[in-house]
Amino acid sequence: MMHKTALAPVLTPQPMSQADATDTMRLEDAASLDTVRNTQALAADPRMVVLRGTLLALVRRDGRDLTARQLTAFLTVYMDDITHTVSSLAELLHISRPGVTRIMDRLVQFDLVAREEDREDRRRVLVRRTTRGAAFFRELVGISRSVPAEPEPATV
Repeated sequence: MMHKTALAPVLTPQPMSQADATDTMRLEDAASLDTVRNTQALAADPRMVVLRGTLLALVRRDGRDLTARQLTAFLTVYMDDITHTVSSLAELLHISRPGVTRIMDRLVQFDLVAREEDREDRRRVLVRRTTRGAAFFRELVGISRSVPAEPEPATV
């Protein structure tokens, strides 16, 4: 008995006509132009201008740099009214407890926060503010207040 084998049609790519190619390029260019315009509008947002200016001032100044995670954890400790634990920071920041521990190691090394054993529950580690951390926080606030909320003209 002979088996019938169905052959799939062979599709060969057809060359794109000049008109099709031009239309495709126009669509891509329009999408790219929209992306550029949207990005420019977002970059002019006063909050983004202040954020960029603040981070730029931090990078340019003498002193140790903090990663985005370290800076976020630091700001959380100094801006929230509650005393955080490593676990509460992990939950709030959506970072594992070992990840927060590494962040805290660095912040403790810089004397920006201190760890303290909770007297009521020795398994909990409290994250406390320090004098040096409070001074750094005031410096950050001062920097952000001094940044103009309008983008500076680009210089090359």
